[in-house]
Amino acid sequence: MNVVTAEQMREIDRVAIADKGVRGADLMESAGRAVAEAAAAMSEPAAVILLLCGPGNNGGDGYVAARLLAQSGYAVHVVPVPNADGLSGDAKAAFDKLPKDKVRLHALGQPAELWNLVTGADLIVDALLGTGSKLPLRAPLDWIVRLVNDARVPVLSVDLPTGLSADTGEGDPVIRAARTVTLGLPKIGMLSPRGVQTCGQVRVERIGLPSDLLDDPAIGRRTMTIADAAALLPARPIDGHKGTFGTVALCAGSACFPGAAALSGLGALRSGVGLVRMHVPGSVRLAVAAQVPEATFHLAGGDARGELVPLAYSEWDSLLLDPDAVVFGPGVTMGDGPHAFLVHLLDCYKGPTLIDADGLNLLAAHRDIASALHSKVVLTPHPGEMARLLRRTTDQVQKNRWESAAEAAKRLNCTVVFKGWGTLIATPENGVVHIPTGNTALSRGGTGDLLAGMIGGLLAQGLDPAPAAYLGAFVVGMAADLAVRQSSARGLLVREIAERIPEAFRELEALKKP
Repeated sequence: MNVVTAEQMREIDRVAIADKGVRGADLMESAGRAVAEAAAAMSEPAAVILLLCGPGNNGGDGYVAARLLAQSGYAVHVVPVPNADGLSGDAKAAFDKLPKDKVRLHALGQPAELWNLVTGADLIVDALLGTGSKLPLRAPLDWIVRLVNDARVPVLSVDLPTGLSADTGEGDPVIRAARTVTLGLPKIGMLSPRGVQTCGQVRVERIGLPSDLLDDPAIGRRTMTIADAAALLPARPIDGHKGTFGTVALCAGSACFPGAAALSGLGALRSGVGLVRMHVPGSVRLAVAAQVPEATFHLAGGDARGELVPLAYSEWDSLLLDPDAVVFGPGVTMGDGPHAFLVHLLDCYKGPTLIDADGLNLLAAHRDIASALHSKVVLTPHPGEMARLLRRTTDQVQKNRWESAAEAAKRLNCTVVFKGWGTLIATPENGVVHIPTGNTALSRGGTGDLLAGMIGGLLAQGLDPAPAAYLGAFVVGMAADLAVRQSSARGLLVREIAERIPEAFRELEALKKP
């Protein structure tokens, strides 16, 4: 599903009306009907519903909903904000259609008067501002938002909660909605941490907008759905064997970080790959093998510090001739040995390759290596690593996550998985995809290693870099979501998240079309 900026949504509306013959009044009627249906689903038959309606089309959607709710027998109260005098166009037409005998209209008045209305309602419909919000909010909107939040009455927001920026997800104050009916497509700001906290349960309504406009790939931003993820599952033929499902080679670990190698191996094994071949320094081989006994081991070299060092050419041949994908980086450190190892790997192997952790830091520190990157490479930076790759501060890349992901993919000519809240996956050609799964259980060391192994295993099963990244990130996040249903995100271990990966796959398999 595409995700849009406020300007992109306005342009879709404009083209639909100007070029596609869609009537604005019909869009408003459809939007209001969707809001009324959502409000009814949140209310008892005799509920009191208060609608706060702004001066634009968002308010017009609210007036349509008010009319339909009143006709269905609800006790409907409407407050035009600041008043109804400035209404025009479709919004004024919607206001004029209100059944005055069934809808109680109230002037805005003073805060104490609105407080009595708000606290006397069973549900509040926030139809104050849509994507055209100008922030920060000014009076009376700022105090209305605070008053509504203080009342703790359930709120249904139209399009997005008032006060939330459609583009950045910033805003203060912002209405805290229990549910949001967003119109046409979700907005970028709704996927931010503040957006998720304030939108509540989100329902997307296309309201009759043409599908070719809503589904246009030129929009450049999408969010994954569970159906999208299910469609990416690689085939598992009934007569398959370990050779059928691919071999992934993991170049990982050091004396300081043997656990990173083990967790990346665990992620690969949980991906459904046929064979996991570990290439770790000899000093940590037994420790890693004890954690992932299903893997096989190629005894890579190691120096006195327990770091990977370049292999003899005969060993390189053994490493690179038959794997279907290679993962480099989890736990390798930034020593001279890992540096030389990565240079030779990129020079010798042109198949699917994932680079993680200190492999990314080596790329950032030695810019000459980046010239060897190619379209089959996947990079998996966290915010600090992304900042180093782009030579920015962590705060800069975090404030512009979508733009940072897109820039890194184009500059480095490969697929980039920008980890963090709302993981973003960018490719040079296909824009940025948002991964909606995951929670704070993933906010601990080792989850990135698990993800690296998972994506590497999917690459080895034949998925192209972008689909492997989409599916891998979605499944690991989904496993974390499944885990917190029965536990607290605070205490979950990475291997406990890994244990839920098969359950996540099972849910996706149930949705996959034959």
